[in-house]
Amino acid sequence: MREFTYRRRVQFYETDAQGVVHHSNYFRYFEEARGELLRDRGLPYSRMREEGFEVVLLEAKCEWKKPLLYDEEFSVELKVSHMDRFTFSINYRLLCDGELRALGETRHCVLREGKIVSIPQSVRSAFDPDAG
Repeated sequence: MREFTYRRRVQFYETDAQGVVHHSNYFRYFEEARGELLRDRGLPYSRMREEGFEVVLLEAKCEWKKPLLYDEEFSVELKVSHMDRFTFSINYRLLCDGELRALGETRHCVLREGKIVSIPQSVRSAFDPDAG
């Protein structure tokens, strides 16, 4: 899959008293980046839900390298690292001024009517448009 980049600025409410981003916000940044990738590829979460599908988070990891600070601009680079019939994983690189600040990974499945289903072709194509 081609890499996708999401850009953002740290907001004051995301930081603690020292102006450092709280660790939980990195998972929010990863989720925002996933949502923007899908929107960019023509398959926003709202459309998936209209079609009866839910993307469910199964696992999330983050390795913090250096903290983000209030008002810093950063980017999240993401790429699907694995996709089989029922699950897919995404790797994330969070950078600020070219410096690696965090690495992440999430693993997901797709539900329809509360049951795990094969990943629909529309989702496969959105995450990997080169796959056809």
